[in-house]
Amino acid sequence: MKFTKFLALALSLLMVVGLFAACGEKAPAMTDPAGSQSTEKTDAPETPAKPVTLKWASWALAEEKLYPTYAAMANTFMEANKDITIEMDGSQAYSTYLDQLIVSAIGGTAPNVAHIKAEWLPQLLETGAVKSVVGISDAVMNDYSAGAISGVTVDGEMVAMPWFANTEALFYNKALLEKANVKVEDIKSWTDLLAAAEKVSALGDDIYGLAFPDSEVETGEGYNILPALWANGGEFMKDGKVTLDTEAGIKTYTQLQEVFQKGLSPKGATLKDLRNLFGQGKIGFYYDLQAVISTCASAAASEEEFYKNFGCMVIPGADENGSGYLVTHLLVVFDTTTDEQMPAMAKFLEHMSSDVVINILYEAGQGKMSSRASVNEKVFANADETTQVYVKAMATAKDLPGTQISLSEADTIMVKGLSRIANGEDVKTVVSAMQTELQTLADK
Repeated sequence: MKFTKFLALALSLLMVVGLFAACGEKAPAMTDPAGSQSTEKTDAPETPAKPVTLKWASWALAEEKLYPTYAAMANTFMEANKDITIEMDGSQAYSTYLDQLIVSAIGGTAPNVAHIKAEWLPQLLETGAVKSVVGISDAVMNDYSAGAISGVTVDGEMVAMPWFANTEALFYNKALLEKANVKVEDIKSWTDLLAAAEKVSALGDDIYGLAFPDSEVETGEGYNILPALWANGGEFMKDGKVTLDTEAGIKTYTQLQEVFQKGLSPKGATLKDLRNLFGQGKIGFYYDLQAVISTCASAAASEEEFYKNFGCMVIPGADENGSGYLVTHLLVVFDTTTDEQMPAMAKFLEHMSSDVVINILYEAGQGKMSSRASVNEKVFANADETTQVYVKAMATAKDLPGTQISLSEADTIMVKGLSRIANGEDVKTVVSAMQTELQTLADK
């Protein structure tokens, strides 16, 4: 039977060749089963690529202010790849984004690719709907740091594409520092910063020296204290064990309690509150993302005066290095993407990690930086002074422990603990309670 089929196929091929010969035309080049092609060339045009549509989701696409920046990423890709359409999904705001993404992944209705924070990856992997990233060129893969790739590799397979990361820098108000006789160049340690903050806070009852959010309503208020912990030589986790109830941990939370009790920081403030207060010239120091500088400026009576008095530096660490934390963003592919769509997906992922996209973010003042060496070199070689501070901060910033513990749940525990300490409860008692809760969470 197999021989009969083979004979029929051979006869069909001979008929095709004969037909071309009868018409005085050249027969098309044939490819043998091993894949070798004849040297005979043909003028026939290549078959157009089959159109592909990929759905890309991001909470940034739901924000009016950010939409033009993120839409430009997809639009520049589609301009260069006419056969691939990127359908932009901004249906979910940040507050509901992760929950809805998990629901859609479980239900089989997830987008083809989604923008996520690195700490969300374990939860999404649990859905079983994440598809391995394949087809990325060696040139792009080799451009990433080993740490960036290992952070998204599970059982030898890359389960997400490293996209960009950002960190925080220490904002300061030059006018307040001058009045308090504080020189930035003298601040080389966390102890120096606390001393400088006290001098600034002494300028008036409505002036805060070093502000921290502790509203219990915003994500990130708990792990926002990690730079202080690291600056005191402590760690949050080591070898899977929470290490908050240590000498360094007690010292850090004792310092934070003093910050609130001495009035160096307002109590119950959100990050939004701090941005407004800093814009109004009421805060000497606090750390935040580069993207929110313009938000602070919008709260000022005069934006020109704000930028005149604005300064930033790397958050002081335990040594010459800084102690900020990295907020890493990834692109994760779901099983709603077929194998036939993966080549187009690989093209899109490479584009999203390229200097074209990182430059779009840079020009929009978003403070996002790549894990790809050549991209940072191209985009930030001649960056402004503020951006250079963030480039320097990126070099020493530490990863959040999102792959070792459910960071969102851990943050909730830490936020409540911070609030209790700010309100005067015994530091050792509160830290011990947090230690127990956090270790129970880590052991799940």
